[in-house]
Amino acid sequence: MRGFIAEPAATYGGPWTLKKLQILRAYLDAYTTALKNQPFRLVYIDAFAGTGSVNLPAQDPDIRAFHDGSAAIALDVQDKRFDRLIFVEQDRARCQELARLQDSHVGRDIRIENSEANQYLCSLQEDWHEWRGVLFLDPFATQVEWSTLKEIAALNALDTWILFPVAAITRMLPTSKRPDDISDQWAQRLTSVFGDEGWRELYQQARQGNLFGTVEHERDQGVDGLLGIYKAKLASLFEDRFLKQSRPFKNSKKSTLFELLFCVGNPKGTATAKRIAGHILKHL
Repeated sequence: MRGFIAEPAATYGGPWTLKKLQILRAYLDAYTTALKNQPFRLVYIDAFAGTGSVNLPAQDPDIRAFHDGSAAIALDVQDKRFDRLIFVEQDRARCQELARLQDSHVGRDIRIENSEANQYLCSLQEDWHEWRGVLFLDPFATQVEWSTLKEIAALNALDTWILFPVAAITRMLPTSKRPDDISDQWAQRLTSVFGDEGWRELYQQARQGNLFGTVEHERDQGVDGLLGIYKAKLASLFEDRFLKQSRPFKNSKKSTLFELLFCVGNPKGTATAKRIAGHILKHL
């Protein structure tokens, strides 16, 4: 189900967005510093690049505050610059905005790809013996497909940050708490995100005894269960390269909107990358 409609950037995000970008900035700075004396060429891939900036409401409702987005942050890395930056964006208008960002960094190897993210990522052609990099998967909703993560994991080259859309998936689940009540469209989308129908385990039959005997009831595992299923699959796919620690981003009502997850690219860098990412997630 390609081409999932995304919410316009002008109305997307909140205070948590700045925290997410702060975490990304800290990791990119630490990552490039750690590899500055290594022979690898470094690439940054932003699979949902947007316009290069984020546009968030300020305290005054009539004013909006502009901040550097993930693409601009990656360009700003100074200690060891990325040798190549790839900004993938399906919306043509946003690509035009990215082109302005490209024009302001003459001489840099910046590639703007007007493409569907999953299709592009599954067709990467770099020589991964020569390249290492960071991939930022920051979708508006449920666009990241499990088949894409399998391709990325097999490269053994890209440290990957995944913004998992907890709220979007929760809204897709049936209020009846019966998986079979979900529409075929949403069932296909969830299966694409999780890679199989493991998401149905969010509602499990449990047996409970009482004075009148044993009865069956449905157990709702909630957000923790939803994340647990996805994290278990990431741990199976990336094995030791998956960082169990993650960061929830919540709205003003304390409901989880997203969970920021991290997986290491090359196995040889597992200990260092997990230590850096874990420290940033804990302290920022």
